[in-house]
Amino acid sequence: MISEIQWLSEFEAELAKPGLAVLDFYSPHCGPCHVIAPLYNRIAESHSTIRFYKVNGLDEEGSQVQQKAAVTWWPTLVVYRDGQEIWRDRVPNPPSSKPLESLEEFLKTILLPSPYG
Repeated sequence: MISEIQWLSEFEAELAKPGLAVLDFYSPHCGPCHVIAPLYNRIAESHSTIRFYKVNGLDEEGSQVQQKAAVTWWPTLVVYRDGQEIWRDRVPNPPSSKPLESLEEFLKTILLPSPYG
């Protein structure tokens, strides 16, 4: 399930929680954002132990979240673990699925159990 973060306080509260959170910074008027949305949804559906969010950078409140996260491009995908950024990629224009494929591979890698126990 993907939730919308609308306020800076929501963003900060989500980052304060332990575990993984993936954020998709987007704009409703961004063509590449619409192209990747179904792929982002599919990734979210296949990883139920990870929290997935969208942040509308055009909203006044969403732009504050975007600024706090130092995002300057739509769409940008960011992964946080225990509040710390551990991965980021931007989707180019024209859009490509490569950043989402990279996200999916990264999530699989960090979710693998350690061979050391």
